[in-house]
Amino acid sequence: MPVLIDGSSLCDADLLSSWFGFDALLQETADAGGTGHRIEVAGLPPLRLIPARPSRRLALPAQTVLVRTTSGTTGRPRAVALSPPQLVADARNIRASLRLSPSARSLGAVSLSHAYGFSTLLTPLLCFGVPLTLLESPLPEHCRAALREPRPLFFPGIPLLFDLLLSSRLSPKLLSRLNPAISAGAPLGPATALRFQETTGVRLKNFYGSSECGAVACDRSTSDAPLPGCVGTPLKGVRIDIEPLPGRHGASCGARAGRLVVRGRSVALGYVGAGLRARPFRAVFRTSDLGWKDARGRYFLKGRLDRMINVGGRKVFPEEVERVLASCPKVSEAAVLAVADSLRGEAVGAAVAGGNGLRPAELLDYCRARLPQHGLPRRWLVLAALPRTPRGKVDLQRLRFLFGRPAAGEPRALKSRLFSARGLAEKAADR
Repeated sequence: MPVLIDGSSLCDADLLSSWFGFDALLQETADAGGTGHRIEVAGLPPLRLIPARPSRRLALPAQTVLVRTTSGTTGRPRAVALSPPQLVADARNIRASLRLSPSARSLGAVSLSHAYGFSTLLTPLLCFGVPLTLLESPLPEHCRAALREPRPLFFPGIPLLFDLLLSSRLSPKLLSRLNPAISAGAPLGPATALRFQETTGVRLKNFYGSSECGAVACDRSTSDAPLPGCVGTPLKGVRIDIEPLPGRHGASCGARAGRLVVRGRSVALGYVGAGLRARPFRAVFRTSDLGWKDARGRYFLKGRLDRMINVGGRKVFPEEVERVLASCPKVSEAAVLAVADSLRGEAVGAAVAGGNGLRPAELLDYCRARLPQHGLPRRWLVLAALPRTPRGKVDLQRLRFLFGRPAAGEPRALKSRLFSARGLAEKAADR
């Protein structure tokens, strides 16, 4: 049984084998040496087959044809079992909801090993024969060659990739052939969506899905300006319910917000793991995403429950603080996460990137006017650029490491300065 592992989750083969129970790991490699057997196949990059030693076997539900792993952004990766009906339903939902014509073609710039690329690019190819052109790498010049044909291409991307394309020398005429264009994998900023639309005349659609249930929703509106956090309406064949949160969680999240629960045939069979009993979903997946629905039936993401910061009993969603920081003209990008605090248990830590004039004291003043006291960042990390995973997501594990160590030995590209709220207040008093 093949186990499809997201590239950003790769680590020690024996460790992965102990989690997922596979016998060997097949991975792309540029190293001529190393362990395992090197495989050369014409037209493919060099591969290496690394034997593993599973101590426990993977118990799989009936109908399982493939196992894929989650990215492990917020914790250890999980394995998800997929069935043929689920794969076909996912591809059908995408094709019908995005109105991909029988003559549609796809352009692949995102990884097929991750659920996003797997669902939007590989399953339409396998299930409905939608032709796919794979880029050697997601660079503008490689896109140029693919866009020379005067035909539209279905293009799933991530926000970082769209920013890169818009900053390149590709003409608006060429970029307009990326139609329909969807964005997922990280929050899509309204500024990026508007710039893409103004440059190409094509509406960039915010897309939402997960490893456990495939494609879920898409913002397919054509007239309104993109709204922060809006992922639109459910795809055909998908139903989304909002499950209220109990107790203090519910009170701190607001009356309309709750856990998003996805139902439909595109939901995977369930979680599996080496030596563990399978956890079936039964066509219902309770996500870790908190969201709400407006009067027009559009869903908005508020944050992830597994990233919520507990500041002395008060709940803070990092995504809300990130949106405030992103609205500051001097900030090009921001990431917020929990940091240890001896008084409160947890405190808000903010990693920001921007120009040379980026001053945490000014950012703290900016946040004070827009956030409650318990939501203010207590520790600041100033970077030249935020570290990212191979999928383009902000590398939260790397940021946790940077928050927990002195800045002296960091690589030049990630050279940082750490500030505490107390230190900033003392400096302000001295002035």
